[in-house]
Amino acid sequence: MNKILLLLLSITMLIGCKTETKSDKNETAETEQTLPQFKSVREMLADASDYYEENGSLKFISEDKSKLHIQVSKPILEADLENVKEEIVKRDIVYVAFQTFAQTDIDKLIITAVPNDMENRKKYYEKYKKTVSVDRKNAQAVLKKYLDSEDFSILYKLDGTLWLPNDNFSKLKFEKLNQVYADLSK
Repeated sequence: MNKILLLLLSITMLIGCKTETKSDKNETAETEQTLPQFKSVREMLADASDYYEENGSLKFISEDKSKLHIQVSKPILEADLENVKEEIVKRDIVYVAFQTFAQTDIDKLIITAVPNDMENRKKYYEKYKKTVSVDRKNAQAVLKKYLDSEDFSILYKLDGTLWLPNDNFSKLKFEKLNQVYADLSK
């Protein structure tokens, strides 16, 4: 009889351990499903792989946290329509601003967007260059206005193991681009 009780006790303990392990895994999975946070814009942009210093699409004008200033560039063709060139510049600013506030604790940054040439990445089209100083509070107000939330993480979705911009982000970058850009620029 003692052997049976000992066996039942052992089985109960094993089941309890397995349940704890499963619970621990669930907690870990939930923790892993939060949008990644970075200590700096440099780390964030390196992880996103959207802009590179090597090809001229990213420049750090100042990395001082009190006057953080970056320049981003997307390639264009000289033959592109004027409004397309202007939208690319605005979209770069909107994208980097919201990405920064979603994935870092930075409160303010200056973003310069100037398109570069598709064929010669070292050639910039200064005519379309725009610089905007953006702060977290203003960006939250814009987010609230267009998406009824102040939580920047609503701009991303988890796709497998990658965090990607979602439809909310697309609404800001495409559907409402001119309004969002104007609001961020205030």
